Amino acid sequence: MSENLLKALLELFAIIAKEGTVTEDERNNVKKFLTDTLSEESAAHHLTMFDQYAQSIEGNDKNEKIARICKKINEEFTYPQKIILALQLIELILADGEIAEEETKILDDVSGKIRLSPELIAYIQAFALAKNIEDFESDKFLIVAENNHKVPAPTYFIQEDHLDGFLAVLKLSGTEMYFVKYLGNTQLSMNGIPLRKNAITLFPSGSTIKGEKSQTVFYSDVASHYKTDSSSSNISFVAENISFTFPNGHKGLHNVNIAEDTGRLVGLMGASGSGKSTLLNVLNGNEKPTEGKVEINGINIHENPDAIKGTIGYVPQDDLLIEELTVYENLYYASKLCFDDKTEAEIEELVSNTLASLGLSETKHLKVGSPLDKTISGGQRKRLNIGLELLREPSVLFVDEPTSGLSSRDSENIMDLLKELSLKGKMVFVVIHQPSSDIFRMFDKLVILDVGGFQIYYGNPVEAVLYFKNQINTIDKDQAACIECGNVNPEQIFNIIETKVVNEYGKATDERKISPKKWFSLFENQLNIPKVENPDPLPEPELRIPSWAKQVGLFFRRDFKSKLANKQYLLINLLEAPILAMLLAYIIRYYPENENNEYLFIDNLNIPAFFFMSIIVALFMGLTVSAEEIIKDRKILKRESFLHLSRSSYLFSKIGILFLFSAVQTFTYVIIGDLILEVDGMSLTYWAILFSTACFANMLGLNISAAFNSAITIYILIPILLIPQLILSGVVVKFDNLNPQITTPDQVPLVGELMASRWAFEASMVAQFKSNEYTKPFFELEKQMAQSEYKTVYYLPKLKSKLDFLKNNIEKRDNPEFENALNLLRREIGLELEIVGEDKFDAFHKLTIEKFDSWTADKTEVFLNTLGRFYNNFFNEANTKKEKAIFMLTQSPEKKKQFEYLRDNYYNKTVANLVKNTNDPNRIIEYDGRLIQKIYPVFMEPQPDHALDFRTQFYAGEKYFGGYIFNTLQFNLAVIWLMSIILFVMLYYDVLRKIVAFKKPF
Repeated sequence: MSENLLKALLELFAIIAKEGTVTEDERNNVKKFLTDTLSEESAAHHLTMFDQYAQSIEGNDKNEKIARICKKINEEFTYPQKIILALQLIELILADGEIAEEETKILDDVSGKIRLSPELIAYIQAFALAKNIEDFESDKFLIVAENNHKVPAPTYFIQEDHLDGFLAVLKLSGTEMYFVKYLGNTQLSMNGIPLRKNAITLFPSGSTIKGEKSQTVFYSDVASHYKTDSSSSNISFVAENISFTFPNGHKGLHNVNIAEDTGRLVGLMGASGSGKSTLLNVLNGNEKPTEGKVEINGINIHENPDAIKGTIGYVPQDDLLIEELTVYENLYYASKLCFDDKTEAEIEELVSNTLASLGLSETKHLKVGSPLDKTISGGQRKRLNIGLELLREPSVLFVDEPTSGLSSRDSENIMDLLKELSLKGKMVFVVIHQPSSDIFRMFDKLVILDVGGFQIYYGNPVEAVLYFKNQINTIDKDQAACIECGNVNPEQIFNIIETKVVNEYGKATDERKISPKKWFSLFENQLNIPKVENPDPLPEPELRIPSWAKQVGLFFRRDFKSKLANKQYLLINLLEAPILAMLLAYIIRYYPENENNEYLFIDNLNIPAFFFMSIIVALFMGLTVSAEEIIKDRKILKRESFLHLSRSSYLFSKIGILFLFSAVQTFTYVIIGDLILEVDGMSLTYWAILFSTACFANMLGLNISAAFNSAITIYILIPILLIPQLILSGVVVKFDNLNPQITTPDQVPLVGELMASRWAFEASMVAQFKSNEYTKPFFELEKQMAQSEYKTVYYLPKLKSKLDFLKNNIEKRDNPEFENALNLLRREIGLELEIVGEDKFDAFHKLTIEKFDSWTADKTEVFLNTLGRFYNNFFNEANTKKEKAIFMLTQSPEKKKQFEYLRDNYYNKTVANLVKNTNDPNRIIEYDGRLIQKIYPVFMEPQPDHALDFRTQFYAGEKYFGGYIFNTLQFNLAVIWLMSIILFVMLYYDVLRKIVAFKKPF
């Protein structure tokens, strides 16, 4: 009791004295009250203070003094303190066995001024006056007595067959305060301290009352009869012989047993490494036990998780908050994901009521912030975490160290919330570490684990102190609480458990006196698991999970809003692309020195480099924006997994936001880059390429974000993922110059085909060359000319050289070189006949080892010459058409100026040289019995080996697949998106995470 409360009581005691004079009975009652409450010295001091108050009171100033005292009480006292004050006043008034009219007036005056209702005072008076069981007739009262006593309805009753007399309990509405009064002849003790007979005593949370013969009366047994939610269904929770072994073979739990009924607050305690969190995760279904089972209302939670959907709630030790959102928004989106059937007004009311119950109404519009950048306090963060579960009030709630890192006051507030939830008929399991006396006594049951996961106690918390004291036979083994202050010190339990052996020098060694296995053995011998009632059918959860589409919308809104609220994140991501575009474009805006000193797109040698760097920038931006997206949500996803929300809805919402950001980033990049470099008419095409590349990087980033547990690991991986995209893009190192073991000259190597950068860069270069306004009208004609030139200048001379070799070595036809040359000639002429017609060369059937002769050689030479004339005519035809077209486009000065403008601003020489491969000295090569064209890849037509053969040389202008010819731009974009889809499938099924987590069994 505080000094202020005591002084107020003494002053009011003095005022209530009859006719202004304190009678001897009243003074003796005050003395007895002080002696029972305080030490002898302090009681004497305060009795003197009472005498001084009584002497100073005059009849005329009673009302004035009462008003002054009540005003002070209202300013300083809490509601529970006011109730205790009123109770003590009533006990003083009843010291002589009756209440005088003057005393009644003063009591009514005081209670009215300190805002205590007349109904509450009436119940306290009735409780104080009652002497027989028949007098306790109300649902505010509870009687503990033998079964032969007749208890009037609606009074609650607890049977105790070895109790002399009876114990009465009063529970006041609107509070969690319980008062007891014992009317009997034997001596009872509360928490090891003698209980005053026929006196009203506060029954604190977690307390126990017991006599020499009677069974212990627990606070939880009493409180359970006053459940505020009588409509809730009974919940039974049974964990039977639970054992758990980690993947490395270490056993984390040994035969843990728990059995609980509705409305219990159960604490899980133990030293570091004792397996508290492991046990919590097994009990809540996150981990499956190696042995044993966990059942809720008879349903095995690990074998039938869908049957307990919405029943379990989980609050891990770490924050589950979205830091960028406000307190209100965190609760709002959580409730929207739980209750699809509620209207917007009902959701707002639910959130507001939850905020009020959490004491967070004043902070509801504050951003949550991070632990390092605090906006709300640590205690408020913990309350908000619990509030996310309180919204839906699961039948069974698991909380991991809710008081860790909090002040004692905040810890008590958190535990008050959990206790209130248990009193509403819910079951709450809490991992707790070093609780205070008040918190320790809040628990209805306590499970204590020792190092290695051995269960060494299960029962009432206060009884735990007595249990361990009795095991080592201490002097005070019958005393659980401090006699002077009434506090219970849970730390002494662990002091006993971990007592060390002392060596001959009196120093403690590292060896414990009683090992964990020994403690487990002692407990096992006394194990008495309570029987739970036959469980009701599991109550239908109030959850109404939104449809898949609504979940996508809610996840999208929540994530998008959090990103908008993070101004730093938003600013960097929106400015990153334009800044990089400006830097890169300005630096590579090359133009040769000339008399006009004018920049022309046609002369800029760095355009291919810009395309390549743009693709790398898109990959980099896509990776960095997505790399932390899932890892930062992992704890929130773990909590929301108990709601059985759709994983795909979360992923689609996440992808939608990332694609939106990538679309904006790549759009700003393309616009600024094109403006500076004066790339005309291709902005939409380049945006499509860069956007597709960034989306691929988004999907790659989400996969590594889901696979790894550390953000540092993820950011170390980003360069490892980007470097292959650089090297195997075909730009930094030409595919022809790669290790011969992984490349071939006739097509892009397989490792290159796996790189999105290769498809994106090829698409950019080919599109720029083929689709610009200058080249597009002439592309087909230039293709015809290029192919004709290749055939006449490189291809046919190569065939003639092979023919000359054969003519000169007819007698050496057994030589392998002869056979190889003949096979190559036959193959290539066969391909040409498919173009010009098989009837054009009647000696084709003689191009074999057995039949080849001089006549065949002459006929072949004639055919090759004819073929040369054919391609010359083909070239001339196309060249004439092109010249005619150019003439038409330049026949007037205005048209000529427009034509030159298109050439200078749409066509780039360096791009053209690269896609035509004119800088490569190897225009044609012989490989694997074939002639491989290396010049003019952009004009080459696909030559597939089968229907699904889409592979070509780098910069090929067209691609083949499934019997159809596709434009390179369209085909390459389709390949990039196909890669993204494959990555999504891998993400949905957590393929990469499973690969990373895979451990080879011993």
